[in-house]
Amino acid sequence: MGSITIRRLDEVAKRNARQVAAGKGRSLEAELRELIERTYGEGTDFDRAARIRAMSNADFVAHLVKTANGATLELPERTIDEDRTVFGAD
Repeated sequence: MGSITIRRLDEVAKRNARQVAAGKGRSLEAELRELIERTYGEGTDFDRAARIRAMSNADFVAHLVKTANGATLELPERTIDEDRTVFGAD
């Protein structure tokens, strides 16, 4: 098993990753290890980005919610208000 060192990591990214890890009851190291293994580990589908780009907006939101370990969101039906003011259309 190998080891890596990441230098010049943005402090905000580090803090956010630490908070996510704490929320899951594990260390920053364990959180980042799981993320790297899930992203690049054996059996990883590297065509994932193409699948994500092909998703509809609703499917993409559902994917993000699933990735974030759950939330229930209902997207309202999109409507167009014919009487709306369009800025810059003078």
